[in-house]
Amino acid sequence: MRMCHFILALCCGSVVSCRSADPVFPREETLTPELMPLQGVTYPLKVEVKHPFLILQNLKQRDSLFHVYDLRNGELKSAFGITGDGPEDFVLPCLLHTPLRDILIEDLNTSKIYRFGISGEGKPAFKGAQRMNYTENVLDPAFINDSLFVIDARYYVSTPALHLLSLTDEQPRKTLTYRKPDRGNSLNPDRAEVYASESRIVLISIYRKRIDFMDTDFHRIQRVEFEYDPPSFINREDPGEAKMSYIYTYLGKRYLYAVFSGVSMKEHKAASTRGTFLEVFDLDGNPVARYLLNGKSPVFFAVDEETFTLYGAGYDGDPEDYLLVYTLKGLS
Repeated sequence: MRMCHFILALCCGSVVSCRSADPVFPREETLTPELMPLQGVTYPLKVEVKHPFLILQNLKQRDSLFHVYDLRNGELKSAFGITGDGPEDFVLPCLLHTPLRDILIEDLNTSKIYRFGISGEGKPAFKGAQRMNYTENVLDPAFINDSLFVIDARYYVSTPALHLLSLTDEQPRKTLTYRKPDRGNSLNPDRAEVYASESRIVLISIYRKRIDFMDTDFHRIQRVEFEYDPPSFINREDPGEAKMSYIYTYLGKRYLYAVFSGVSMKEHKAASTRGTFLEVFDLDGNPVARYLLNGKSPVFFAVDEETFTLYGAGYDGDPEDYLLVYTLKGLS
């Protein structure tokens, strides 16, 4: 009987050991960036890919706020967007990542979502703007399709929850409370960012090395979690001092691409040219590849999943007239 107990204990220990092991990436590589030259006066920040075009948000102008490049030859095809008060003008624009073919731009000052089509020649076509009456000043709404989007309610109410909203009436269709509220001057280490595509909602932690893959009804498909010690205190007044996990993410139609830091934002910025890890997962949460970026770390970035090429901007628009380009080897 004692031998049975001993064997059972060994088996249980093996199961625990297996479950506690970090997920394994079947492919690991070191990547060196190339530089994509830009045309005109530029200060690149946010980028989006609508293959074969790349859309760049340019922060240095009051006009030509957005540039459209042909990725097949690097040619600037068009520039559009001005600062003003006209029906197509912007005050504080923010280019959105979406699975839609159209270009979506949020104006953080006017609470409007602008929609532009893009022609085969890379020319924008204004399709209209919708004012967000109830969910105003929401940063980066995560669009699932033309009618549904997801937001993290921490931006406008005290209870942190994900809301699946209809674009028609901005009313919640579903709600998921995923963590406790912040307390006093301390931010909760379970804080996360939400991303969405036509088939997935992904909640990716900022201070823990954890990613939840869900369907578009908030049903969890898989939680990916690595051994990682989150900060015990995150100062609301200076969160840049706290150790972070995933700092920048892009959700494509094929994969999730997440830049892992493991240091504070201040340390990361200071060491942004010393290499950062890009982790790639399929949409069911299975690790696919882990790349050491042997060059500048991209801030906001997008991936062209036709060629599996990452395009990103560095910190503070540096370098001003180039984009960082990483070819993601082994993806298909």
